[in-house]
Amino acid sequence: MMPLLLALLAAADRPVVVSSLTTPQLVEQCRGKDDDPAPNFCTGYIVGAFDTLSQTRQICPAATRLSTNDMVAGVRKYLRKRGNKATGAPAFVVRDALRAAFPCRRK
Repeated sequence: MMPLLLALLAAADRPVVVSSLTTPQLVEQCRGKDDDPAPNFCTGYIVGAFDTLSQTRQICPAATRLSTNDMVAGVRKYLRKRGNKATGAPAFVVRDALRAAFPCRRK
């Protein structure tokens, strides 16, 4: 049974994501004003993704003075426009928003 499960997972088009949160739930958590400075679940989720992607060099934020509020507002706008149509896990939707905002230059 285990070899079959591993074979199915290896053949999957998308990576398997274990999350108790769905993309529609994240979109709901991120409703409201984009520039809302109040710390909440939405802000924490986005900042955590930003830090992780920055540290692993999957996004390349410029050394300019970007505020946390501006970065979170950009992702919230992305979620509002594209989140309900997204079919991937919420982590991938946030990753896509951050990659669009902070692309890395290829050498």
